[in-house]
Amino acid sequence: MSRKKKALPSLNNEELLALLAQQKHGQPDYGSVLRYFRKQRNWKVEELAWYYGVALRAGGFEQEEINSVTEQRIYAMENQNKVPKDQKRRWILATLLDIPPFLFGLEALPATSSLFPWKSVDVAEYRAKLERYCRLFHLGTVQQAVPHIHRRINNLNHASRLATSLQEKGKMLKLLCEYYVLAGDIAQSQLCFDEAIAVQSGAITIARECQFYDLLAYALRQRGGGYLDRGEITALRAGFAAAQSDFEAAKRDLDEARSLEPHLSPQWYSAILLLAGKVNGQFARDGQELKQGLKLIDQASKQIGKPLDGTPIVLDEERCHMDRAVACIKSPVRAARLPEMARQALEDAEKAARFISKRRQANRATFWAKTYFVEELYPIAATLGQEALLIAQEIDSPISVARVEALYRGLRASPYGKHPEVAELGIKLLRVQQPELFT
Repeated sequence: MSRKKKALPSLNNEELLALLAQQKHGQPDYGSVLRYFRKQRNWKVEELAWYYGVALRAGGFEQEEINSVTEQRIYAMENQNKVPKDQKRRWILATLLDIPPFLFGLEALPATSSLFPWKSVDVAEYRAKLERYCRLFHLGTVQQAVPHIHRRINNLNHASRLATSLQEKGKMLKLLCEYYVLAGDIAQSQLCFDEAIAVQSGAITIARECQFYDLLAYALRQRGGGYLDRGEITALRAGFAAAQSDFEAAKRDLDEARSLEPHLSPQWYSAILLLAGKVNGQFARDGQELKQGLKLIDQASKQIGKPLDGTPIVLDEERCHMDRAVACIKSPVRAARLPEMARQALEDAEKAARFISKRRQANRATFWAKTYFVEELYPIAATLGQEALLIAQEIDSPISVARVEALYRGLRASPYGKHPEVAELGIKLLRVQQPELFT
């Protein structure tokens, strides 16, 4: 038997003033007023958090504060009376929920037509633009488009809430998932891992609720990649143990994505297997475990040349060889590394390249240097590290620069650490990371 939703009481001004006068932590209980008007609008806590975050962005607030707007923050406002003391922030909340100024400690609300610069959503145009942004990301030239991507995400989020038909809502939510994933990929490429993982998690939540299995698998794959990259950088700087939780999180995401195989096309599943093979290489403890990861990559390579529409993923021969190379040198266990096989895979990747991608060139250069480092051929690794740094600087790739930094740290700690070539690499690295020191 279904239960009717309990109607919320409608309070008059005197009753609201009495509620306000209850005092909490020595202050008027604005939190109770906030909760009352949120419920009157029939918004969930997460909805208020989202709209408040968007309004802060539109108001020019710092990204750090925008990122801090979570469900927990709204609960703290309501239950612990931690409503912002700043008048502008409180005005935004009052405007969102139509709270009368005198009930929220405000003299009057500024005249405004809207907190948000909402624009109508043309699904076909948004789809075409998404595909263009994906191509730009693959070429390493999408950074200038980031503000436009975020505006489109906000418009899609708002429009999907107002959609009048399930079909229209479904199309918008699918687009929203894909824009979220792209925004996460861009953040990840700039080493903003927390932001990337948070954005990918938003895509995962929507895809799970709507049973968009291909997008769910895709978002899990990309978030797993974020955990993997963050773990890689942490491991290079602080050791494998410090990165263990990230590597385990990556494996969980990839395992869940692989469990969706019955719902996925062979192309989508192969994209999952490629990254899963790299993750297995990271966890390999011996040659046998490494071979199991390489088998996943070989299985994925059977779908080479088949498109994955709407994503920046290109399932091509170059990518498969690159992932094979990475798997061969990722493990912290010496017995599970095959540097010669990795170099062969990198050579094959270069031969298979159909067009010049600076992003992939930077990846090849850094991994090529790493193969010689793990083989203790330090002079070659140092020379190749300088070449990799040049490409990383050219395309402004923070993750490639971080990999070169890790190589430099390893070289400094090696028997070759006092060689002039290592010092030269260190100076060039410092020029890239802190150019103000050389002006």
